[in-house]
Amino acid sequence: MAWVRVTRRNVLALAVVSSASMTARLWSGGLIVPEARAQAATLVQGRTFSGTRGSGSGSAGGEGIRVAADGTRIVDSTFQNFATGVRIPKVIGQLTVENGKGDNLYRFLDTTVASGVPDASLSDFVIRNVEAKGLEHGFLRLRYQSARGQIEDIVANCRDSGGDQYCVGFALDDQAHDITYLRAAAHGFREVGRPNDSYWNGDGFTDERGNSAIRYLDCVATGSTDGGFDLKSSGVRLERCKSEGNKRNFRLWNSGELHDCESTEPMSRGGSGRAAHFSFHGDVGAYRIVKPKVRAAQGNAAPVFLFNTNAPARIIIEGADIEAPSATLIAVENGPQPVVEFAPPRDQQRIVTAS
Repeated sequence: MAWVRVTRRNVLALAVVSSASMTARLWSGGLIVPEARAQAATLVQGRTFSGTRGSGSGSAGGEGIRVAADGTRIVDSTFQNFATGVRIPKVIGQLTVENGKGDNLYRFLDTTVASGVPDASLSDFVIRNVEAKGLEHGFLRLRYQSARGQIEDIVANCRDSGGDQYCVGFALDDQAHDITYLRAAAHGFREVGRPNDSYWNGDGFTDERGNSAIRYLDCVATGSTDGGFDLKSSGVRLERCKSEGNKRNFRLWNSGELHDCESTEPMSRGGSGRAAHFSFHGDVGAYRIVKPKVRAAQGNAAPVFLFNTNAPARIIIEGADIEAPSATLIAVENGPQPVVEFAPPRDQQRIVTAS
């Protein structure tokens, strides 16, 4: 039988095997598992993993699990005091993470290549029913060519003292595509430590221009110092999403559709840039906004639709229910005037604003 050393300090259960099914031996360098058996065993269940991370320790603290095999299932497990709870170090498929908890983590799950490995894409995966608190940077980051995944019933809470720079609850990057969020929630991702005359980041959900076929269904973002949903992917779709108390509740850069989404009381906690319910930026294209519900109390002057673009944005607003008596409906901060179409006409929709 060939034996292989499970390497790297602070990485637990590297071969993602349960203690009941693993034949192993120990040596001074750590855990050693038989190579063939390690690839066959794929279940981690009912485990608590504890690392060395302290408070305010940046990305230090090691890793909980480094996934080594396709088809891995991580069930009913808790990760605490790590830089990363679950790390994807190479191309992995058919991962399931469910019924989990996390506490005092830099991130709960991350895709980052191991040394000498060119790609750490995660595909055909499900992450469901996980609650994480005390997050310094975010719940997850999916990048490379990660695809065909569902992230559902997740609650991600930033640590009480706030996050580090560019913290974000749920982040997509590179060419990640065909990802669906269902009932995911990001709360309190606030940057701390930046001077007040700079722009403060800190978002609930983000995706980038290389991403595509991204769906947000029944998701919630609250209390971010920048965008609740800060989205740059093309053809994005949001349904029944709620964004409350972020600087810019929905921050949009590309194209897509928003259906039955709610924006409530945007607010700035510091830094440059004004608050807004829906803001449009950069080389924006076309958005269709169907049945938006907007609520802001008297005295909240954050514009409903704020434009700061390089090209004329093309926006269709259908069946709006807007109640923001101190706000401007459409404000152009920089760039060309947008092309805004109301269907039906504006006076046939419920829109209560200052102008």
